[in-house]
Amino acid sequence: MGQRILITGARRGIGAALAVGLARPGNILLLHHLAAAAEAEKVAGLCRDLGAKAELLDADLADPAAVRALAAAAGAVDVLINNAARASNVGFDALPLDEWQSTFAVNVTAPMLLAQSLSAGMAERGWGRIVNVVSPTVRMGGPSGPSYVASKAALIGLTRSLARSLGPAGITVNALSPGAIRTEGEAELANGRDAETHAPLVATQAIPRSLVPEDLVATARLLVSDGAGALTGQVIEVGGGLVFR
Repeated sequence: MGQRILITGARRGIGAALAVGLARPGNILLLHHLAAAAEAEKVAGLCRDLGAKAELLDADLADPAAVRALAAAAGAVDVLINNAARASNVGFDALPLDEWQSTFAVNVTAPMLLAQSLSAGMAERGWGRIVNVVSPTVRMGGPSGPSYVASKAALIGLTRSLARSLGPAGITVNALSPGAIRTEGEAELANGRDAETHAPLVATQAIPRSLVPEDLVATARLLVSDGAGALTGQVIEVGGGLVFR
């Protein structure tokens, strides 16, 4: 029997790679995007080519009402992958409150609201998987700004709390930490200077090669599988040995 899978931020980068990697006959991919239907439709097409069904869902994750509407539109979801994130490189000295709050709204509050809305149905069916995409910057303290690092640390805390709360209902909750993957969003935020940030990180990895979003697919497949029913509350680092737990 196939899975109904909601992936936030699925129009490109890690979200797109996970969508295509989880596409197989019988699965239904619900691809969230924000005002980027053309890009998301290309990902949907790749999923359909692999035999899966794919639907697009547009929502602004900074708006709690829109997040709840997204959950309602998604319906009975078996797998929730909270991948969408708001990047923030604003330094501490210049950090305005609205930057902090906007980053937390997308990176922490939206995943919480989606999990809150969708886990009830998972519990009724006695099975569910929630995967939160986090960051090794929590261990490293950077190079991203404090809003981003703190929000991802909060998401790890949420992951562990939900794992404890939802485990009795047959729902696992884990965090997937991608390492130094150069995403399109980071490149745009850095105005093309992202290579200056990533090259030194890659050099410190145990496996010193540039990583790509597809490097995460095998681990994601494990986390959402039936066989991972005893794996919960964990932060899985898939970063070429950038950090060690």
